[in-house]
Amino acid sequence: MDMPLVSVVIVNWNGEAILQECLSFLFTQNYRNIQVIVLDNNSTDKSKEIIKNFKKVESIESNKNLGFAQGSNVACLKAKGEYVLLLNNDTIVTKNFLKPLVTILEKDRNIGIVQPKILYKGNPSYIDSTINSIGAFLTPTGFLYYPGYGKRSNLSMYNKKNEIFSAYGACMLIRRKLIDKIGLFDSDFFLYFEETDFCLRVHLAGYKVIYTPGSLIYHKGGVSARKFGTKNIFFHSFKNRISSYIKNFEVKTLIRILPLHLFIYETTAVIYLFTGRIQLFLAVQKAICWSLINLPKTLEKRNIVQKKIRKVKDLMFLSKVSKSPRLSYYLYLFKGLEYYKD
Repeated sequence: MDMPLVSVVIVNWNGEAILQECLSFLFTQNYRNIQVIVLDNNSTDKSKEIIKNFKKVESIESNKNLGFAQGSNVACLKAKGEYVLLLNNDTIVTKNFLKPLVTILEKDRNIGIVQPKILYKGNPSYIDSTINSIGAFLTPTGFLYYPGYGKRSNLSMYNKKNEIFSAYGACMLIRRKLIDKIGLFDSDFFLYFEETDFCLRVHLAGYKVIYTPGSLIYHKGGVSARKFGTKNIFFHSFKNRISSYIKNFEVKTLIRILPLHLFIYETTAVIYLFTGRIQLFLAVQKAICWSLINLPKTLEKRNIVQKKIRKVKDLMFLSKVSKSPRLSYYLYLFKGLEYYKD
């Protein structure tokens, strides 16, 4: 097989403790035709010095923190490859991880994105417990179902190639012409749910999103994201999910999913209020307020998606990438998915 150029995009923010290892392993893997671009989000640690030590890295220094979404967008402007690999700075790749991903995209032009299996670096016997590490599926409530979360990695159910609703931005290989056609991430998202929003547009454009166990990397688990704090994670993930669904789904799908989704979130927020977790309660209310204030802008984006990107009806892909987990799943979603039995 020919080795088409792959542009590797890494967004870094104060990643001094993890960036060196990430880049070192990337340059020792056996797929050589790569372009590596690192965008630094105005780090205040020694990240910039580390980047400069890797002569083959093309660096971009932002004068402010653009977040993961807009940072990835800016870095992709320099990408020259036929494929773009988004890679988190807290990942460690294996020697043979990239070729299987490229092969899948080369063999099937209907696939737009492919994601590898992602194991937890702290204990490689387990699948990474930072959400969609073997892909995510949509549930009837609008929450996502994350099979394998924190489970043992050798179980057969997690070692099958699958079509999925959303890949994980920690490591996903994208067909470059798709980015040119539908854009990459929504710059208003800053962080969280940006990759799911993108995958949803990929589905609407008529392409598939695939998980393959034939490629493997390790993840240290949200090292950069944890620096933002739980309340900020709640705010961004919730308001981004609302915005994404309004932009992308058909009206009948939206009516079916969004009211129930909002009800569950508000019910959870009330529980937070009465258990003394005021900041989490306020984060949910802030997300809803943001969604209402920005609704006109979101509807403008919806108009573009529905008229210029959508090629297929929701049912054409949702029937393949949706799951209906047991009711207990939603309880474990907030208390620990590693205890839920798939």
